[in-house]
This record gives sequence, C-alpha cells and structure tokens, in this order.
Amino acid sequence: MQSLIDDLFAFIYKFSSFLLSILAGVVTKISYEMLMKRKLSIYQWFGIVGISIFFGYLCSVYCLNNGLEKQSSFLVPITTLFGEKIMIYLTTHYKTIIDRILNPKK
Repeated sequence: MQSLIDDLFAFIYKFSSFLLSILAGVVTKISYEMLMKRKLSIYQWFGIVGISIFFGYLCSVYCLNNGLEKQSSFLVPITTLFGEKIMIYLTTHYKTIIDRILNPKK
C-alpha cells in the first residue's frame, strides 16, 4: 500500500505543472462564463469543465511527447480555456476534417 501512495505522490510531483496549468485554465473558463452571465444548468457546467480538462490533458500529452515543456506553461491553459470552442468547431466541421484526412491531395 505504501508503494501505491509513493507512486501517486511521484506522479503528482512529476505532472504538477501540467495539473496546475489545467486548473488555471478551468478557473479562467468558469470565471469568464460567470462574467459573461451565461445561464447554464449544472449538467452544462459539468460538460464544459469536462471538455476543458480533456483538451488541457491532450495538450499536456502533446507537449510532453514533442519536447515542448517550456511552451506548455502557456499552451495548456490556453487550450483548456478554448476547449469548448475547439469542440464546437470539430463537431460542426467534422465532415470536412475527415475528408481532408482521407483525401489529402484536394
């Protein structure tokens, strides 16, 4: 059991900058939505926060895999902040995106 706790603390220590960046992006997103007085249900809040965390995580994985540790300090919070807008774009233009991936010569 102690090994599991030690591994958990090692994980948190190693990825603390990414976790804090995602947290900063989520807090900024919630603050922005409150400032704009957007009326959302609790399920919509959970959805927006979930999507934001997901895109922040994807950005942190991308930064780790491509050696962008310095750039991740601003890329991860920005991606977290714009996660909802990115998802809206992807869902409205998915046919064009898939077509360009499958037929790159066009």
